[in-house]
Amino acid sequence: MTDVIYLDEYGNTVDDGAEIHELIDGITDMLAAMTKAERLNWFRKSQYPYPINFQTEIDGTVYSVNTHFDSTASESLEEKAERIILKNL
Repeated sequence: MTDVIYLDEYGNTVDDGAEIHELIDGITDMLAAMTKAERLNWFRKSQYPYPINFQTEIDGTVYSVNTHFDSTASESLEEKAERIILKNL
C-alpha cells in the first residue's frame, strides 16, 4: 500500500480523522485491485438508495442540503457516473 499524506490548504500535514482516512485508503486499495466491471458493480451495490437531502449542524449553524435532478436529462445519474468513471480510467 502506498502511504498517503493528507494536507490542509496551507500544505500542513493533517492527522485529524486518521480512522476515516484509513477506511478510505482500504476502500481505494480494494477498488484498485478490481477490474472495471467489478468496480462498476461495487459502485452500483453501494449507491445510497434514498434521496440525498439532509440537514446537519456545524458550530451552531444548521446547513440544509437538497438535491435536484433534471427529469428531462438525456441520461440517468447512474449512466452519468458510469460514463465519468469509464472516461477517467
